[in-house]
Amino acid sequence: MMERQLHRLTLAFAAAFFLIALASGYWGVARRDTLLARPDNPRRVLAERRAQRGTVYDRNGAALAESDGQPGDFERRYAYPELAPVLGYISPFYGSAGIEAAEDAVLHGDAGRAQFDVGWETLIGAQSPGRDVRLSIDLRLQTAADIALGDRAGAAVLLDAKTGEILALASHPTYDPNYLDEQWETLVNDPRAPLLNRATLALYQPGGALQPVILAAALRAGLADLNAPFPSAAAEVGVGDLKLGCRIKADSDQTTLVEAFKSGCPWPFADLGGRLGARALDQLFSDFRLIEAPSISIPTTASTRPDLTSEAPIAAIGQGGLTITPLHLALVTAAIARHGEMPAPQLLVAVQNPLGEWQPVEPSSHPMAAITPEAADQVKTLMADGHKAVALTGAEGKTLAWFSGFAPSDDSRYAVAVLLEDGDVEGASRIGRTLLKSATSLKP
Repeated sequence: MMERQLHRLTLAFAAAFFLIALASGYWGVARRDTLLARPDNPRRVLAERRAQRGTVYDRNGAALAESDGQPGDFERRYAYPELAPVLGYISPFYGSAGIEAAEDAVLHGDAGRAQFDVGWETLIGAQSPGRDVRLSIDLRLQTAADIALGDRAGAAVLLDAKTGEILALASHPTYDPNYLDEQWETLVNDPRAPLLNRATLALYQPGGALQPVILAAALRAGLADLNAPFPSAAAEVGVGDLKLGCRIKADSDQTTLVEAFKSGCPWPFADLGGRLGARALDQLFSDFRLIEAPSISIPTTASTRPDLTSEAPIAAIGQGGLTITPLHLALVTAAIARHGEMPAPQLLVAVQNPLGEWQPVEPSSHPMAAITPEAADQVKTLMADGHKAVALTGAEGKTLAWFSGFAPSDDSRYAVAVLLEDGDVEGASRIGRTLLKSATSLKP
């Protein structure tokens, strides 16, 4: 009996050693590269201090993030910390985010190199220097966006409407990645959510910001007469227990669709949404990529496809299940400005190869026709001075403020979208106009 127990014990130990060996083999061989690549890997952190991590530049060669110091004691420095929502951070304790995470293989120096060479360097404790990357951001315009937003909660996105390149992407409140480790607990517990990139990851009710899209679809379908009086154009629309109105008197019987559009009146667009129907609206939202997360290297998000079966009118005024990011609205505005063709957004424009040569980076998506040129051009004419809009959010009647616009008015090159969480429409308009004026004067 003793021999039987010893035999069982031997088998148990053998099985345990087999499982340990299997786990060690899995993590040491199959998942080796994944472990080595983790930014919180202690060996990788030491390697980052030994070798200089690559620099992140703006489109004009201004250094945005670089490693200072001497071999063995390099530290990451962010010359313009307000750009943290784009640049992100790299920390031995909290990992990485933003471009630092997305382009870690290039910045660390591993991308494009033989796996054996990378593994051998890791084994002997050597490390090749990192390589640089270039963004589409123009630091001059980014600075203008951050100054314009100030201490207000919101976001601003400025695009090159022709190429889709992002010239400025601001999200406030933001944080200083130079002091991330010291301030982490404060940042994650801050109710203002400074770590959230509001421009690409925060989903908001679009409200009247959807009006250009709905109007373009109605014009394409032959449902809209811009200059004819629209009955009850200024009437309020019920949104749950709340009412949504516009900037003209409700008793006006001669209000045209053009005037309703410029005054932010919701009723005509609820009516047009009902006549377009759920299927057409669903296709419209797909055509403008509103239910698709834009691909721009750093994380983005999109609303799930809303069920429009019973809410076409309310969806058409931007108070239904569809929510959007400021980046979505900037792309929609670019499509209106460019005769209905939506550009492919791009943030990363070039990286260095292992020889140190700059290689251009192609956008992750392709330009796409969102609406017919005729419909887009009719709406564009109405947006010559930009489009101001509000959206209701929450049961307390809190409002969001949107502004979208483009410049120049003819051969439009720049498109902007601004979102303010405090509902100040005129403030959003001022910020948007400031950015467009800066872009047209600087011509990046």
